[in-house]
Amino acid sequence: MKLNLKRIKAERIANGLTQADVAEALKITRSSYVLRENGHTNWTIDNLTSFCKLIGLGPDEIGIFFWIIRSKNRTKLGRRNKYGKPSSQASKRSGCYG
Repeated sequence: MKLNLKRIKAERIANGLTQADVAEALKITRSSYVLRENGHTNWTIDNLTSFCKLIGLGPDEIGIFFWIIRSKNRTKLGRRNKYGKPSSQASKRSGCYG
């Protein structure tokens, strides 16, 4: 899983918060927050949960800030060849390719 930094920024803006506001709530400097928001520094779980509280989200809603990364060469039916088509083994298993 990967952190969705654009979503973090969008939620901050939607809640009318500046970077300085968030930095103060997280007890870090504004420049440290900017590095986090731009992906140059990793977020800690404490920072992320504090951010969620600040914008009114509960701990069970933290998942909205994550992407699920899937391999580009895999499908539900199996692997794809170098041309982006299902491999012959995947075709035989699925029965839906001629």
